[in-house]
Amino acid sequence: MVALHHANITVTCTPVQIDHGEWQAALFFVLPENAACLHDGQLIGKGPFTVAFDADLHEHEKATVIELGVEIATPPEAQNGTLLFITGHSSHHFDVLKLLTQQSELPLFMGNAFCEVLSQQRVPLNDALRIGLRGLLDEAVRRDAMIRMTGHYDPDTAFADVLRTRGMTA
Repeated sequence: MVALHHANITVTCTPVQIDHGEWQAALFFVLPENAACLHDGQLIGKGPFTVAFDADLHEHEKATVIELGVEIATPPEAQNGTLLFITGHSSHHFDVLKLLTQQSELPLFMGNAFCEVLSQQRVPLNDALRIGLRGLLDEAVRRDAMIRMTGHYDPDTAFADVLRTRGMTA
């Protein structure tokens, strides 16, 4: 969480090993200091919190970007985050998505701006989500292979364009 805070990133998903177990993707969410779900720096609700996901494929002419939206139902209002993956540019992005297609649950860690873990839980990943992510991952890999063959592969441009169209900043 310290690295997230220093990079001004509020949400990330990365491979981890918990208690020397199998590698798995884990979600880390840094809550802003002014989040409505915080009171005196602590979460208002104890959790576990309902977590919803949505996913989309951005078919840019230069590369394919997978968007994964996350909504954590903290009281009094939900916390939202967006993850963007470029599977053909970073093996890390590919690995995270591949793990998400195989896991039955996702470890979620929520922390504050002072890098303290405020909540942790395991979020069930149902078959529909795993199958949907697998389809997006397969499509992204196929598209990017074709774009590479044309010599027009430029994942940085695709990423920047998706950020701009979504009203985000890097």
